[in-house]
Amino acid sequence: MSQLRRNSRNRMTLALATSFLGGTLHAQAPPVPDQPWSIPDSAIARAAALENEPGEWVQKPYDLPALIDLAQRTNPETRAAWEAARAAAAAIGLVESSYLPQLSMEALGGFERTPLPIPKTVVPKGYFVSESREIIPSLAVKWLLFDFGRRGANLEAARADSFVANAGFTAVHQKVVLEVSQTYFALGAARGRLRAGRKALTTAQTVEAATQAKRDRGFATIVALTQTQRQTAQARYSVAAAEGAERTAMANLIAALGIPAATPLKVSDASDTPPPASPNQSIAAAINAALAHRPDIIAALGKVDAAEASLKAAQRAYRPTIGLSAHVFQNMGAIRSDGGPTSTVNHDGANILFSFSVPLFDGGERASRASIARAKVRESQADLAQTRDGVAQQVVRAYDELVTSLAEYDAAETLRRAANTSYDAALHSYQQGVGTYTELATEENAVADAERQVEDARAGAHTAAAGLAFAMGLNAVSQAP
Repeated sequence: MSQLRRNSRNRMTLALATSFLGGTLHAQAPPVPDQPWSIPDSAIARAAALENEPGEWVQKPYDLPALIDLAQRTNPETRAAWEAARAAAAAIGLVESSYLPQLSMEALGGFERTPLPIPKTVVPKGYFVSESREIIPSLAVKWLLFDFGRRGANLEAARADSFVANAGFTAVHQKVVLEVSQTYFALGAARGRLRAGRKALTTAQTVEAATQAKRDRGFATIVALTQTQRQTAQARYSVAAAEGAERTAMANLIAALGIPAATPLKVSDASDTPPPASPNQSIAAAINAALAHRPDIIAALGKVDAAEASLKAAQRAYRPTIGLSAHVFQNMGAIRSDGGPTSTVNHDGANILFSFSVPLFDGGERASRASIARAKVRESQADLAQTRDGVAQQVVRAYDELVTSLAEYDAAETLRRAANTSYDAALHSYQQGVGTYTELATEENAVADAERQVEDARAGAHTAAAGLAFAMGLNAVSQAP
């Protein structure tokens, strides 16, 4: 019966604990499946506190170099990469610390009451009770003297990892430079398209006014007049769309900078920037430069070094270790037996010990670690080869894109000049009553299209130059060949 009562109590205790814990866990989850979770006010307050106020960067207009400098200082990606590089550097210090002795202060104290057997010829009861009290403070030293290269391999791997992190930090900076450059020139293109749209609106209004004048004199039909009004309305719509595209481009630039989204940033207009120069070296030379400067290739080389160092460490785990340990202590204690007189001690002591350890059997753990390390070496070597191939392909694509973009810009400039000349002639003929509105409208649309093509081609050329600089591993757009 007592066993049944104990089982019943155990089941009740388990049920109460389960109910309590279950209720606690369930309280952390949303209460019902058909309604969204209500975010606590405390979480909302914490999130609102993360909002940054616009800083000093809103006080002046920024050109591309200034924007790049701003992004490198404010973009969270660069900060995260920097912290990763600092952590990797600290890992070197962690390995280096294993070469030094470890010093610790320890203290052991307590009370012990122990019955011990003894021959009855000595004590009739056949046992006695020993009571002892001790406090033993000590100073301990441990020092691994030799491990036959294991720590050296770990240090080599840590240094290689730090090298990889530093290369990654540089790669993040170059990525930020590319993103800022692309969004900057996209903003310039949006502004250029807006300017072209406003020019087209002015042209449409000019044609509408000329048609209205002809209509007032009886030389134009109502159909021609409504056609010009439709053309003006279409131009106004294009301007509104271009204004929206400009705002979107500015938002994209601010996002690339890593500053608050509502920042009223002043940016210099890039739509009048001349196109970049043509590449002054061959594709083969550009590829060779990229293979020597790209941070991802350098990081891949570092990963190979780190993997090879880790393999050395795994292989050297088969070797013995020699260590030293020492203690200096003070024994302050007392002991008595069966309530007899107490004996006390308060004396120092010391020891120094050498250890020699050779691992004989570990169930295959070291062999498995070595096998994993060899696979990591082969994997890093394959990644290096893949990275080199990918970089070469990126350079070829970026090089061809820049050459093509520059050719498109030259063609767009020629088209714009021809379209303006043709439009001027068509407008003069229309005003003189010789040309038709259909011909004039065609030339008017051609001018607007040509203006947009020039702006798009200019931005495309600058973006392609930035892409080539990034593909070659250069630090700035101005360094593109």
